Amino acid sequence: MPPKQKPVGRHHHGDLRRALLDAVAEITQRAGPEAVKLRELARRIGVSHAALTPHFGDLRGLLTAFASEAFERLTQSMESEIAGAPNAPLRASGRGYIRFAMTNPGHFRTMFRTDHLDMSNPGLARAGEAAFGVLRRAMCAEYPELDGEALADRLALAWSAVHGYAMLRVEGGAGDELWRADDRVAAAEPMLELLSAALASGSAK
Repeated sequence: MPPKQKPVGRHHHGDLRRALLDAVAEITQRAGPEAVKLRELARRIGVSHAALTPHFGDLRGLLTAFASEAFERLTQSMESEIAGAPNAPLRASGRGYIRFAMTNPGHFRTMFRTDHLDMSNPGLARAGEAAFGVLRRAMCAEYPELDGEALADRLALAWSAVHGYAMLRVEGGAGDELWRADDRVAAAEPMLELLSAALASGSAK
């Protein structure tokens, strides 16, 4: 008796974890984290709802795992920009942060929706710290004299400015009249220049 053919759309269980994360990537990019529903994911991949539980536990666990991977990709984006501009690592790290957000707006929103994530998850914490570590290393490379509160204050300023710009552009509408270029990464360059000047001025005091 010939083996049963797998129905179209059914997914091999060995790849279920990856299939789920890929489906979350597609849905969040299109409609944000609010659109992710476990039953819809199960139907879409072609498995039972119960088959999803062993991999992530629940929806929060699934979104947390996805956010962890997204932070890893954010880290790669920042490091890639720095590799292309090693003499200006701080501006490059900001450019990489913004480029990731503009390319992956739905993913970016999901990463910072703390109401949807398990913020105590060690994997998420490590991934977030790794991304912040890129900024810290870039700051220390340009301003090695900084430490303690002086370093912390400038890290807070740099992250707030770049993240604020990225989030404003991802959400859309607010402040759009302020940006002088249609390309959202290019439009951030004047802000990055001003930020660099402010950090340089402050570090000299």
